[in-house]
Amino acid sequence: MSKRAGLIDTTLRDGNQSLWATRMTTDMMLPILPAMDRAGYHSLEFMATVNMDVCVRFLGENPWERIRRVRQHVRHTPLRMMGMAYFFSISRVYPDEVVELFNKTAARAGIEHMWITAGMNDVRTTEVGIRAAREAGCRTEGSIQFTISPMHTDEFFANAAAEFIALGVDALIVKDAGGLLTPERAATLFPALRQACGDVPIYCHSHCITGMGPAANIAAIQHGASAIWTCTAPLANGPSLPADDAMTRSLRWQGYETGVDEEATAEIAAYFRDLAARLGKPTGTIAEYDPGYYVHQMPGGMLANFREQLAQVGMSDRLAAVMEEMPRVRAEFGYPNVQTPFSQFIGTQALLNVVHGRYEIVPDEIRNYLLGYWGRTPAPVDQNLLDRVAQGEEPVTERPSALAEPILDRVRKQHGPFHTDEDLLLATLFMPEVLEEMRASQRKRARNNLSMADAGSIAQLVREASKIPGVKHVRLTVPR
Repeated sequence: MSKRAGLIDTTLRDGNQSLWATRMTTDMMLPILPAMDRAGYHSLEFMATVNMDVCVRFLGENPWERIRRVRQHVRHTPLRMMGMAYFFSISRVYPDEVVELFNKTAARAGIEHMWITAGMNDVRTTEVGIRAAREAGCRTEGSIQFTISPMHTDEFFANAAAEFIALGVDALIVKDAGGLLTPERAATLFPALRQACGDVPIYCHSHCITGMGPAANIAAIQHGASAIWTCTAPLANGPSLPADDAMTRSLRWQGYETGVDEEATAEIAAYFRDLAARLGKPTGTIAEYDPGYYVHQMPGGMLANFREQLAQVGMSDRLAAVMEEMPRVRAEFGYPNVQTPFSQFIGTQALLNVVHGRYEIVPDEIRNYLLGYWGRTPAPVDQNLLDRVAQGEEPVTERPSALAEPILDRVRKQHGPFHTDEDLLLATLFMPEVLEEMRASQRKRARNNLSMADAGSIAQLVREASKIPGVKHVRLTVPR
């Protein structure tokens, strides 16, 4: 009898983010949703805070409306998103009241599964988000962030897992955004997590950026995980996640069944392959193994940005120095995992150190991080560095969002009244001019892009009106 392994599809969320810079619109998603709904995925992931940010800033879409539109087309497969822990973008920590309202509002809009990631594996940072998601009726999952350092032992991760279990999560996730997990490490890590988690399911989310993603995911299943993240083949591999069809075949060879309908996944792949060709979007290619990532652990997109920034100031020859500086900065920062926002903190400071001298310039966000406003670091921050930036201020030890000042009442007074919590949250998370640009884009689409259903109704009206005796011409006028 075959064993079972679930595939969590993240084509619309992480595949979109990893390969298409999160620029996939809702209208691009809708035509293929019926096939994705019948494919037999464990769940369908299509939203996170970064997707919501891009919806508003770059696509001119209301992200809450995206959730509802997708929900209308997906009837059988649970919809999931990465919920809010304590930040929405990389520059600000939000108070508990915002975290709580955000996750509950997402659940009301149609989200059924919500996973909350612990920044730097400080599980305290997820407490409010997890409680809010549970109270809203979501299946709620806690996520540790896998990374490699002298601090990040199997015992370290097992302790974090035990803290999540104490919060009552429905599943534990190993989030390996850097693609650093190897089959050998999975063979020791997942048994340790299984011991800490008891009967609570464990899932694995490992990227392909080092070339190790597929092998690491298979090893995770073999050693205790029950589901993994995948994407349709055109949006898989490279910096993205493993391909669903390849993982289905590989797992079958290992004696596991995924329950995925391969005819449906072939239809999904054909749709996105055609969409990519029509829009000039990239498709994923299998990454070669790159041991360099195990040293700097920096996302590929950030390295490309550094190359461009150094070229602009005529310092392209300093990139190697920046790469060498990154591990030193990370150690002095207390070995945070190299994921948003901490990868930006490490990379930015390394670049500043090379260009201007070590810690001659320290941005305010990084100073706040060093003082504890972004959470508890795995190792202590270098004391000499802390003395240099603290300016007499004592480091904090409380949860980050508990330290942030409440802001909802102020937003209500300055920008209200609001008819919905969705509108209140948009006003809290975005500047007024950004929201006005989003609404202007919505109005323009409403004027110029009639849906097929509307077009059919109008055509019928025109035909009926033409039958009226004495009517020779019918002209349609669209209000502007």
